[in-house]
Amino acid sequence: MPPAIVGSDNRADVEGALVVNCATVVSGSVPTDTIVQKHCSLHVRGNLIGSLTIEEGANVLVDGSIAGKIVNRGGRLVVHHKGLTEGVVMDGPSADEADAVLKINLTAIAFNWATLAKNTDADCAAVLECNAYGCGIDPVADALAKSGCRTFFVTNLAEARRVRAAPKSIIYVFHGLHAGAAALFAKLNAQPVINSAIELAEWDAFAIANRWSGGCALNVDTGENRLGLSMAEAVQLSGRVRFVNHGITLLMSSLASAEKARDPQSERQVAWFDEVRRLYRGIPASLAGASAILLNRKSHFDLVRADSALFGINPIPGSPNPMLPVLELRARIVHVRDMTPGQSFIDAEPKRRRLALVSVGQADGFPRSWHPKTTLHAIVGGYRCPVAAPSSLDLLAIDVTDLPDARATWSGEMATLIGSTMTIDEVAAATQSTGREVLTALGSRFHRIYYAT
Repeated sequence: MPPAIVGSDNRADVEGALVVNCATVVSGSVPTDTIVQKHCSLHVRGNLIGSLTIEEGANVLVDGSIAGKIVNRGGRLVVHHKGLTEGVVMDGPSADEADAVLKINLTAIAFNWATLAKNTDADCAAVLECNAYGCGIDPVADALAKSGCRTFFVTNLAEARRVRAAPKSIIYVFHGLHAGAAALFAKLNAQPVINSAIELAEWDAFAIANRWSGGCALNVDTGENRLGLSMAEAVQLSGRVRFVNHGITLLMSSLASAEKARDPQSERQVAWFDEVRRLYRGIPASLAGASAILLNRKSHFDLVRADSALFGINPIPGSPNPMLPVLELRARIVHVRDMTPGQSFIDAEPKRRRLALVSVGQADGFPRSWHPKTTLHAIVGGYRCPVAAPSSLDLLAIDVTDLPDARATWSGEMATLIGSTMTIDEVAAATQSTGREVLTALGSRFHRIYYAT
């Protein structure tokens, strides 16, 4: 029996491709493609099996999962991912003691991973380096494991230990094997990403002496000029794959400029990596991060790596962001004052200004750099208000002169600095930073809320 589709006028639609042109509720799963037109809403009490197109200003709520392609042209999408355990986890100082609150949507992280995984035929790993880009590796790894992710990349052994709480996971450690650490890898059943011939020799010695078959990844620098074996070293070491117990479980590299479609350097790296891969026949290969998953299908090989895009950063700058926003940062207003021309940092202003000082600054990791041609905004009382000057150590000044309701700036009210209407990428552009830099810098002084919708 097809799902019952009921619009706001209580008339049932016919089965087939679903075009939503009013407030609509679907009691059940939708097996067809779905288009939600401008400024309309759709609530699906089940799963969306086909593709989903969301027009500008439309709102979509899905209680289950989405299997098909998603095209978001300026609407809002919320997915109640049933694979996650519903609930709230708190971290950091209490809400009453902290001056700012950072909310992290685990459902959105899981959705972003699933979105990237659907765009490839390869397996999709999650990159949780640098404490999941500052978001907290423990709850993030747990949410992704419950969503079906089985392979994780982390920075070091300390992070590997935290991810190991997710059973049956494959864990690779980017920073490789330092002297005397091989036994710790074996204890955690984690695999080092080997970046030099010296590391490989020590790993081989440990594996032979202890009959350890846990394996390792071999990282080749094909042009990023960072960690990894040189191309010549990779060719020289390729003869070991003729042996049954060669111990290499993954051949990997990284693209230097994956955010550009048809980038000549990326094309050269793909070709070079493919040549090395032929020498390591039978070993799974990994090259693509989130940007390349969406822009360069030739780079997918056997395993792709979903990285900072998991946390809402746009993997294809200049195009609509296919990722859901993950973070919301709200800071408390601690003081409001009127400023006249000739005072402090608003000397150039020709009229009186009203400023709200909010309790976040450099000490909290909020960026201070300032782009003279771009204005940073914050959301106060539902309105976008310009930030008046770069942050100080612990304060940020927001110009609320034109705010229609002064009550929104009363002491203790909250201003939104990052969220669905003020994205990480916008903050990065306005502060001469990058989304990753903004994300990883956010400090531990916030009250943190991890939640799954």
